[in-house]
Amino acid sequence: MASNMYNYICETPAVLKHIIENRREITQEFVEKFKDKEIEQIYVLGSGTSYHAGLTAKNYLEEMLGMKVICMYPTQFERSEKIFNKNTLVIGMSQGGQSLSTVAGLDCAKAQGFGTAGVSANKNAFLFQHADAKTIIEVGNEKCGAKTKGYAGTTVTLMMMLTELALAKGITTEEKAAAYRERMYKVINNLENVTKASVAWYGRIKEEFLPAKRIIVVGYDGMYADVLEGSLKILETVRQGVTGYDIEEFFHGIYNSITDSAHVFYLGSKGDYKPRTLKLIDILSEWTPHNYLIASPEGVGNRRDKDLLVEFTEDPLFSPWEYIIPLQIVACFAPEDLGINPDIPKDPQFHKKIGSKNMEGVTNPYGVEDEK
Repeated sequence: MASNMYNYICETPAVLKHIIENRREITQEFVEKFKDKEIEQIYVLGSGTSYHAGLTAKNYLEEMLGMKVICMYPTQFERSEKIFNKNTLVIGMSQGGQSLSTVAGLDCAKAQGFGTAGVSANKNAFLFQHADAKTIIEVGNEKCGAKTKGYAGTTVTLMMMLTELALAKGITTEEKAAAYRERMYKVINNLENVTKASVAWYGRIKEEFLPAKRIIVVGYDGMYADVLEGSLKILETVRQGVTGYDIEEFFHGIYNSITDSAHVFYLGSKGDYKPRTLKLIDILSEWTPHNYLIASPEGVGNRRDKDLLVEFTEDPLFSPWEYIIPLQIVACFAPEDLGINPDIPKDPQFHKKIGSKNMEGVTNPYGVEDEK
């Protein structure tokens, strides 16, 4: 079975470079709208991959802006948030642009008198009708239910939007922005190596992994967004039970549920939690044989064939672009081996039936004939 998903994963480096290189044109409308507005905090609203993309960008944005950035599901913002700073900017992100919950979040922000911005890969996004300014995620067409290049593309678009705004406001300098971009390029230039290593690694683990019915992803620090996104990707396509946990949360009770049927992926990024991750694998190896470490080789003594050990850049702000790839590869190849097309959701008409997206005028969103 040949899906589009792998091609989209491979397109990620070019997509990221394109957005960075064309950042001024892409963000111009947004910057012009808000460069003279007083902003003291920012909400980033999105569901699924869009929410995870906001979490991926959060650490960079707060470091660069020196400003609070709050990532939230739109429904929680609309229905639960009560106390606001009046100088708040609300950014709603939806790659397809039709998410009704994100629209409702933007409408709620407008009712509070806040500035609003919409971010979508769809130039005709319904979302844009409910925002003061729009920004296109220039990732090209991604006719696939489980987004891959759109995850990184959304993240870097958000980064460029607020970096260019910070430059216009004098919050940061071009010298500092250029230094961050240099770090970004270093990570981007390593993505092909990670992808190749991930494909080979999947080939080593697939016979063990394919029967899995319970899957867990564990990680920490800046890779926590990848824990959530990787869990979602595998769940969407393999269609088995997948959960993702911050490692400290895993320590606080989740470990009790591990049996010999659990398959556990560990994102062992550089930091003080890496040795504890290796210790966790040693402990859980007595309970389940299905442990898969994803990490740089540094500090890993007991090297096993089922681990993915590759030289990650280990940038605390931008390496989520690297660490998500192995999980995307699993989410792409495993369903194909199971006879599932990962491009197509289980029911392409689901959002229309449940009423979660504005599907008016939307046909063949996945490049296939929708189920009737």
